[in-house]
Amino acid sequence: MTIAKALLPLFLLVGAALAQAELRPLDEGELQDVTGQDGISLSANLTFAPNPALTRCAGGCGARVAIKPGHSDGFIVVDNILGTFSFEGLKLDIVTIDSGFAGEGAQFNGQALRLELTEARFENARFTLGSSNQARGDQAGFRQTDLLTYSTNGEVRLHGNLYFFAAP
Repeated sequence: MTIAKALLPLFLLVGAALAQAELRPLDEGELQDVTGQDGISLSANLTFAPNPALTRCAGGCGARVAIKPGHSDGFIVVDNILGTFSFEGLKLDIVTIDSGFAGEGAQFNGQALRLELTEARFENARFTLGSSNQARGDQAGFRQTDLLTYSTNGEVRLHGNLYFFAAP
């Protein structure tokens, strides 16, 4: 065993002790000064492929998401989701809008959730937006009205910001 290998654990122990020297609890005043920083950054690659064994469609159909808003009787559905959806560096952040937007930012002067798309792609994607009376399509009495179907063969790239504002 060389001297370097023998001293390595000692150097790591000393380095760890020095690294923890600055770890201390922050008081409430110091926490108030910490805001937003850079938000949350997410990356994902989602591929939806039909599985005939798990669907009601002959030959298989895509995934389904059903949302029941508030106390309504029906569901908003995104059905037959197929293809690859990927994004890198998707950032979520709370921002204050007090300028820009052709002068409307100053009138708004409030906070919004910003979804920043640095690199988002759809490949061979398809989905149907609709409404239904039940969450699942295999239940008795199921009815669905398809409102819009999006389908693309190839690749679609998205880049930019999407803002979500609270309803008054």
